[in-house]
Amino acid sequence: MQRVFDERAMEATALLLVASVLLIGASLAGIGGGVPLVAVLALIAVTLAAGRERLPRPGRRLGQDLDRYVRDLWVAPALAAAASAFVFGATPAEIQTVGGLLGFVGMVNYFLRPVYHAGYSLAGRLVETLA
Repeated sequence: MQRVFDERAMEATALLLVASVLLIGASLAGIGGGVPLVAVLALIAVTLAAGRERLPRPGRRLGQDLDRYVRDLWVAPALAAAASAFVFGATPAEIQTVGGLLGFVGMVNYFLRPVYHAGYSLAGRLVETLA
């Protein structure tokens, strides 16, 4: 169970980083937060979600189930679309900041994995002790 939890934490980090790259890329192209950005990101998310069974299956690499990453890739543009809708009307610089914040949250999640492990282990031992 702990391994599944760790894989999900890594996947969340990866998806947040992809969402960050999408927003930062849009901002560097001079695109601000408006209907076009939200619509394009939502369209990418819907397309990836609809075609997720046809996407390549890279299998397990470096201890990670990359099939799950590819299958859930649609979440990244959906998250980016939601974030850009939240700051609707933002300038490109503000969109870049939001992208940076998403990347920051992803990296905080990554660096907190040892804390997650410790908490999971502590909870498991507590349950064993009480049982």
